[in-house]
Amino acid sequence: MGSSLDTLLTREVPAGDTARARALAAARAELARMPQARNWRTEALRVVAAPVLLTLLVTGVLLALDRTSVSVLLDRAPLLLLLWTTSAVCAWGALAPRGRGLQQGALGMALVGATALVFTRGPAHGVTTLPEWVCTASHVGVALLPGVVALAALRSAAFQPARALLAGVSVGTVGAFLGELACSLGPTHVLHYHLPAWAFAAVATLVASRFLPPRSFAP
Repeated sequence: MGSSLDTLLTREVPAGDTARARALAAARAELARMPQARNWRTEALRVVAAPVLLTLLVTGVLLALDRTSVSVLLDRAPLLLLLWTTSAVCAWGALAPRGRGLQQGALGMALVGATALVFTRGPAHGVTTLPEWVCTASHVGVALLPGVVALAALRSAAFQPARALLAGVSVGTVGAFLGELACSLGPTHVLHYHLPAWAFAAVATLVASRFLPPRSFAP
């Protein structure tokens, strides 16, 4: 039975066999330069953590600036928890090696969450002097940082549209979370200005992932 690759690479070369010694040294040097494989669970946890930590930071800033209140947080808590859960399930489904069922469930959760954003929103209250598109722009803006984290994680495997799209859905929950705390306009506004921002974050992640060179071609 032939020797294994590990045995060949670690075996001492007989004295005087300079060609074999050079070939073995070159092989060892090339292996030393190869990047270490990253565990997909570690990557997934980073993608999960980025939106959660950012939304906590945004919440703290809004409370400090008196742009939201504890009562609003408590009132919207079930929907905010749904957005966090959707983000986590989508991120996990995007990076799990064999997660077809999980991916379908994550997409279903995202559709439920998007529907809930519209149908649980009450009538507009308060007065705003800003144009409505500011919501869309701000939602896309806060998604940039978790988007970078998601794109870095997606490079650890070969490009797959479904995975990239789910990662983008996870990223887009940050804007949706912000909209629940900082926006007092009604359901029509949410439909026309909040949901498009979430969709844009998902599609932008998909497109960017398609053109980024992967670190690995693992499935």
